[in-house]
Amino acid sequence: MQKKRSRSQNSSHAENGVSDSRPNVIPFLNKLLLQIKNFIPVLALSYALIFGVLASSAILSTYYDIPFEKLTRDPTAIIGVNPFVGFFSNIGILFWCSTSAICLFSSMIYRRNIRKKRLQFLISSGVLTLFLLLDDLFLLHERIFPGYLNISEEIVYVGYLSIVSLYFFKFRKEIIKTEYALLLVACGLFALSISVDLYPSFLSQNWEFLVEDGFKLLGIVTWFIFFVRTCLSQNQESANI
Repeated sequence: MQKKRSRSQNSSHAENGVSDSRPNVIPFLNKLLLQIKNFIPVLALSYALIFGVLASSAILSTYYDIPFEKLTRDPTAIIGVNPFVGFFSNIGILFWCSTSAICLFSSMIYRRNIRKKRLQFLISSGVLTLFLLLDDLFLLHERIFPGYLNISEEIVYVGYLSIVSLYFFKFRKEIIKTEYALLLVACGLFALSISVDLYPSFLSQNWEFLVEDGFKLLGIVTWFIFFVRTCLSQNQESANI
């Protein structure tokens, strides 16, 4: 009898061991379905934007008779030039993009522990930087507006100046609470870049481009530093609440 009991106990332990070693599939599937349910809205919005870009590309390709290859590939690969072409511009794009992402992400993270005016300031700063990014990336004021919409570059500059001035006026009280000296330096560097672009100088064309784009890149980097420090300051304020 004792042998039979021991055998039955051993068999039951073995069965329990086998059952314990089997993967529990149901909780895994439930968690997977929950994750899919949670990120469906985000994926739907993201994919809708991408499909919008694809539709716009199809319209541009048809209307302007541009092969899809030239809309999807890298410009340096299409033209067959040195890959360092546009080096300065690409660095500026990266800093524009980083600044916009930091401002918009910070506004989402701190939206519950932040004053309404400061939240509007961060969102507007992110949107304004995104607009400047698109202008720089797609040459809006240099090529698109003058070449395709018949709007002179000078008028575009006036429009941009009006938008930036409205931004500064609306958020002047918030800006005063930040390290605004950095913002003033960035705007001064942008002004120098625009001046070199609009008015002829004694420099040769090669050096003129270097000075113009050098001032611009310095301005973009300073703009980036200002908003990084502003968002870090907001992080410290939120942590103390």
